[in-house]
Parts: sequence; structure tokens; C-alpha cells
Amino acid sequence: MRIRLAVLSDVHGNCLALLKVLEDAAKRGIDRYIIAGDYCLSGAWPDACIQTLKELPGACIIRGNEERYLENLIGKDQRTWTDGQMQISYWNYRNIQKENLEYILSLPQETEFEAGGVKIHVAHSSEAFLGAYEFGKFGPAILAERYGEAEFTPEKLQKDIQEILEQDPEFQEKIAALEDGVYIFGHSHVQWKFQAKDRNVVLINPGSCGLPLDAIRDSIPYSIMTVLDDATVEVEEIRVPFDKAAYVEELKKTTQFTEARVWTEVIIRELLTAREHLTFFLQFVNQYAESIGDVRRPFSVETWERAYEAWKQGGDHVLRT
Repeated sequence: MRIRLAVLSDVHGNCLALLKVLEDAAKRGIDRYIIAGDYCLSGAWPDACIQTLKELPGACIIRGNEERYLENLIGKDQRTWTDGQMQISYWNYRNIQKENLEYILSLPQETEFEAGGVKIHVAHSSEAFLGAYEFGKFGPAILAERYGEAEFTPEKLQKDIQEILEQDPEFQEKIAALEDGVYIFGHSHVQWKFQAKDRNVVLINPGSCGLPLDAIRDSIPYSIMTVLDDATVEVEEIRVPFDKAAYVEELKKTTQFTEARVWTEVIIRELLTAREHLTFFLQFVNQYAESIGDVRRPFSVETWERAYEAWKQGGDHVLRT
């Protein structure tokens, strides 16, 4: 019997995007869902995202790396939460219901199961299967530097990634070390897939439905995996139209925007451009703090906010003076 599974990841508090994807998947006759982690720390509706996923029938759900930032706050004295850098974590911790926080923290970090005679492995990051390969070759920071502000299409992105994978001996060695099956992961916010020609090895990264960083600006991604009667696998990459500007206006009305404004504004820039910015901003803040002799970590509110204002203006001139 044919089985259709929707694969999505990296919701990051963007419940509007999550609902769009689930609505699209339902119209396509999905039997089960696989959700590969990261439900908070960017969009302002993490609690609604978690509640929605809890109620999703037939779902395989694991936790991501962002959840550990909230786990590390459990039992801590909130009177000490006075820095700027972690404001987004503090806001999320205070705005996720206790039972929903307990739920995401109870999820496994990795899992595997069988569907239609095919073994399926799920982890948040490809590092579980490929080591550091993905981020070094076409992670979001690499794409941002490689493509700049150029407009992109899903077809062009997939073609570029396929060329890298097919021509790289290092990748072929990593594939050879994997047993037959499907390997699902997210984390990079870049949608891609790979199906070996001579073996039943399939890799699926559905991208980030909540915060795509794959240089494609007008839509949000997820993937559909179909297991056929003969245990072969087909993968379809889906892009769902999404009004990012309208979403940003709603985001600006929330307490997250007022209480964790720097982080939220950087995320808004990422969402609207579909480009990595946070990595570059964090690097800049560290350089800025060193330039003024500030050794406090996490960064203080003053250093965090002043660095952001300098970064918005180009930043480099501040570090040279």
C-alpha cells in the first residue's frame, strides 16, 4: 500500500506558516507527518506551534537544538535574566505553557521507524548522518555569501546542490557508509534532497517552513515522501506561497518584538530576504564587544543594542575607529 508522508522542520514559532503547510499537506492526501525539530526562538507563536503539533494525528516528532536553550533555563533565577543576548530565550520560556514546554523537552533527539518496508531515520541535523558536510558546502551562511542578493528559484538551488553532491568524492564516501533507508533532517533551513542511483539511500532536508534561508523569497518549503508498493521512495519538494510582509506586521504587534527587539528585527531581515543574517550579526557583536573592551557574556543589553545599531549602518567603520 502506498504511504505518503509530509516532512517539515524548523517551524521556529511561525504558527501562520505551520498552518499553511499543514493545510497544503492535507489537500495532498498525507497519511503521516514527520517533524524534525526547532519549534521556538524566532516567531512569536511558539506555544501555538507546539499545541498544534501535539494534536497532529499520525506524527513522528523529534526535538531540535533550539529547545535546549529553554531546557537550560529551568530552575534558574529569573532575576538574573538581565542581558540582551538571551532576551529571545527568556521571552519564549515565559510565553510557552508549562505542559507544552515539558512536551517538547520530552521528545527524542533522534528516532527511526519503518514505513512500507523502508527504514526511516530522523534527526534534527544532517550532522547525525553526514558529519559537518552540509554546512561546509551549502549551509545558509555559504549560500548568503555565494549568491548575495540575487533572486533564486527552487530549481536553480536544487541543480546547484545536486552538482556539488554528484561531483564530490567526500560526499560519495559518506553515502557509501550509510545503510539503505531514508535519512531525514532539517536545521540548515535549506531545502534539498538526494537519491542514490545505485542504492536505496535517500536524503531529505525539507528546509524551514517557518524561516527559510535558501535564497527563495516568495514561499515556504516542506517535502513529501511517498513509499510505493515495491518499497521504492519518491520525494517531492513543495513550496507554499506565504505573505511574509503581512506576517512581519503581525510579528511587530507582539510582546516578543518589544521585549526581544534586536533578535526579532534580525529574524525579520532573514525572513524577508531568505538569507542568513544572524550568524554574521553575532560575529559582529563579538568583534564590537572586543573593540570596546566588554568581556561580559552573554552580551549586556547596552552592548547588544549598540552593536545592532552599528551593524545596521554597515558596522565596519565602528570597528576601525
